[in-house]
Amino acid sequence: MVASPSLLFQVTPPGGVATDYTRYLGYEGMNVQNTITQNFGRQGDTATFALVDELNGGVPNILIPPMSQVSLYDAIAGQTLFGGVCHTPTMATDGPLRREWSLDCTDYAFYGDNAIVQGNFYNVSVDQIVIALTRQANCGITAASVANGGFVAPGPVLASVVINYKTLTDAWRTLAQLAGQSTPYGWYVDEQRRLHFYDASTALSSGVTFTTNPTAAGAGSTTEGHFQGGNNSFSYAWDGASIRNRTLVQGATQTITVPTTGAPTDTFRADGVATSWPLRYTLTGSPLLIAAGLVQNLTVASGGTPYTGSGWAVQQNSTGQWFLTNSAVPQAGTRIQIWYNYQVPVVAQASSHASQTLYTGPNGGVFSEFISDTSLSTVPMALARAQRQRNEYAFAAERLAFTSTEEFAGWVRAGQTFLVTNMWIPDSRNSYALGLTGAPFICVGNTITFGNGGYRQMQITAVRL
Repeated sequence: MVASPSLLFQVTPPGGVATDYTRYLGYEGMNVQNTITQNFGRQGDTATFALVDELNGGVPNILIPPMSQVSLYDAIAGQTLFGGVCHTPTMATDGPLRREWSLDCTDYAFYGDNAIVQGNFYNVSVDQIVIALTRQANCGITAASVANGGFVAPGPVLASVVINYKTLTDAWRTLAQLAGQSTPYGWYVDEQRRLHFYDASTALSSGVTFTTNPTAAGAGSTTEGHFQGGNNSFSYAWDGASIRNRTLVQGATQTITVPTTGAPTDTFRADGVATSWPLRYTLTGSPLLIAAGLVQNLTVASGGTPYTGSGWAVQQNSTGQWFLTNSAVPQAGTRIQIWYNYQVPVVAQASSHASQTLYTGPNGGVFSEFISDTSLSTVPMALARAQRQRNEYAFAAERLAFTSTEEFAGWVRAGQTFLVTNMWIPDSRNSYALGLTGAPFICVGNTITFGNGGYRQMQITAVRL
């Protein structure tokens, strides 16, 4: 026999004490449904809770102000299913003696959504940057390294990171992208407001196995779950549409400084006819011009209209190309040298030759993408982004989507791993022979719905590791 759920739902108003609202949770006949939605490494978890207030004697029992903290705890699983902030409580009346409350909530990442951070970091590991920015935000979220008892896993050293003013959660997303040079990184904030920041290789196990060979069928278990059949509740996809095995990333522009004591940026030889010479780069600053061995007066003309003055000038045309011009034709053979600082875009590329070999075809197995991200201010930053894209998308991701049955009393949150034993899934790593046994997956998305009595089902989306 499956044990009845044992839930505890508490609400703590700003500056107040926790109140038990468990008995007011509504599961049937409501305009909204109790749900929790999780997405690993993209945003904070969200939840909606439905409460019913029967006004015996006309006196309301529920009053929930905005920014109250909420918590849903499951005593059987021994897990807090959701902890966060109710930012938008909504009350609807259904007759003079009945009110329905809908609580729209975000987990404690909500505080990071509303905290601004900034900083410049050079040759610092990504985990230390994450910890420093979280402490700088001072918004109630803590971050500590794994070595110090926290949940921020060691990460690569980044040559240069510039975090312009942005929210703390935006900074976490940026750093997760930059950190994923070997495996993709993600993050979440738990019910104790502790930041978890790690890659798939260091993800925590939920201790759960979903199987088509049940040993606890009908009795309920916290460690064994089953797949619901019918209603298109199960799918397994080999996502070839997302394959990208050559990634070109363009970041912000950087200024290259050319010393006048070194070689000129451009050199030309007059032919006795031309009065205009194209520059190789996008000029910035004040250039130095030497023609026929003499320093020349040089005007930096504004773009948009032709320069009508006399002498030497540099000007940008309507398509962005810079030219050196002269109102007179220099004598044939005159040597023209110009020193100027210039701007070039930050560009990096990463390829997976193993992927290109595996998926070879008329295109040589090359599936390319271009990413433009002006927040990437250095080549190492752009290269890290390109490598992350390559590592995450070079091979067809195997995505499992299914709904668990109601007798599963355990818990899998987005960002945790679990095992799958399923006799019907072809194994791509075993010549597509039928059946997976104990294959590890990481949960990347989870939508939990609560039915009558508090029994729950999980709609899980996971990627094979």
